[in-house]
Amino acid sequence: MRILLASAALAAMVTMLLPAAATTAAPAKAPFGCDARAGQTCYFLIFYQGGRGRVIILPAGMKESIPEVVVGRDSYCVGLSRTPSYKCTRKVINATYNN
Repeated sequence: MRILLASAALAAMVTMLLPAAATTAAPAKAPFGCDARAGQTCYFLIFYQGGRGRVIILPAGMKESIPEVVVGRDSYCVGLSRTPSYKCTRKVINATYNN
């Protein structure tokens, strides 16, 4: 009976610890692409959780994996032929394709 009780207590401890460990996200690469018409340029304004940001510029038809972003946490805005304003409607960066 004690072994079963110890196993249940251990399982409860592991379950309590797992959500905390899962929330620490590591930087990765995320795919971005510019689906604009030929001759146009996409300006991506990436917002990181710490308040910093950066601009990525991609010509029409270009696809690139952007490093140092956290999928599901960091966000971005995109502007056509100009950098978007900081008051834009942000999209959360996903792991499949961001445009």
